[in-house]
Amino acid sequence: MAAVSNSIVHLVMRFGDTVLSYGTGLLYERLGQFFIITAWHNVTGLHSETLRPLNKHLAIPDNIVASIVAVWPGMGSGRLPLTLPLADEEKALFYIHPVNWPRVDVVAIPFDPAAEHSLEGVLSNGEVMREGIRLAAASGPAAEICPVQRYLVPDHVATAWINDVDVTEELFIPGYPLNIQSHLAEPVWKRATVASSVQAGWNGERKFLIDSASQSGMSGAPVVYYNAKGVVRIGGMTMHLDREAAILAGIYVGRMGVRNDRDPQIGTVWHASVIDEIIDGRCHEHLAAEIELTNSALEAAVVESLRTCSREGLENLNNPQMRSRFYVQHEVLKRISGRAKPQRVLDAVVDMAQRYKGPLVPDEGV
Repeated sequence: MAAVSNSIVHLVMRFGDTVLSYGTGLLYERLGQFFIITAWHNVTGLHSETLRPLNKHLAIPDNIVASIVAVWPGMGSGRLPLTLPLADEEKALFYIHPVNWPRVDVVAIPFDPAAEHSLEGVLSNGEVMREGIRLAAASGPAAEICPVQRYLVPDHVATAWINDVDVTEELFIPGYPLNIQSHLAEPVWKRATVASSVQAGWNGERKFLIDSASQSGMSGAPVVYYNAKGVVRIGGMTMHLDREAAILAGIYVGRMGVRNDRDPQIGTVWHASVIDEIIDGRCHEHLAAEIELTNSALEAAVVESLRTCSREGLENLNNPQMRSRFYVQHEVLKRISGRAKPQRVLDAVVDMAQRYKGPLVPDEGV
């Protein structure tokens, strides 16, 4: 099995002890700290654009069980199912992108191996066992964890490959489609090909499309270039490394264009560069009940945008034949970091434009 598999994290999203969904994560290191990278919709339980609850019972996860590979030097390795809370009384315990509209469907969950975590196991009689564990123990043998950086090619090679990779390039998605896994909880490696420009992005956002028969359970998985023989091709040059070659291209977050029985098998991948921006930004998500703005807060955000309109601009907002209302809708969504359904924002823009009596900027030429 490819060594990169040690960095893949099996995720169970839960409310209390009730399982809501399954997903995939990636163990990641930055500046000596560790994080589990996964999809925003996994840990919020909300659709990343509509904010619609993904669970049919409207349940929102409050904890995850993350199965992480731990290695005890000279003693062996294994996956430990650790329970991690997703929020405290004030905030969510994960970071989101600091510029979050259009929403970046990726989060970073801080993970401290020296902290005490709840280890879960199921006994033969079905009883759930829980005990505290520290991977980096103060005394006794300490376990090592396996961030993906341990297996990646040097940064300059990865950068050159990212700048050169083109459509039809073969990639892989190690994850847990439909929660399929081995008895050791090893991930399944799914094949994918690049289906749109990695460098130009998709619709002006730092994501690209892949052609892959992906399934639920894979959201949050890394998308990687991988060659077991250490071969990396960049332009007309072929490099031969002395180990497996792995390059992190991005984070898979789901399929697009699925309609009833029609599935184009096109998936969305956020560019790997957003991960460091999320970690460095240190922006906590709001509590689940507070992600969507109240009516008064939304109206205040709309008013801020209307204050930048001229009288002619306000009249255009009230004209359904003009597209001005959609421009203001987008501006408000950026202002509030996507914390309201797009249709709700559009309705608020139209309603407030009809009732607005505040200051306006002068019309051009006046």
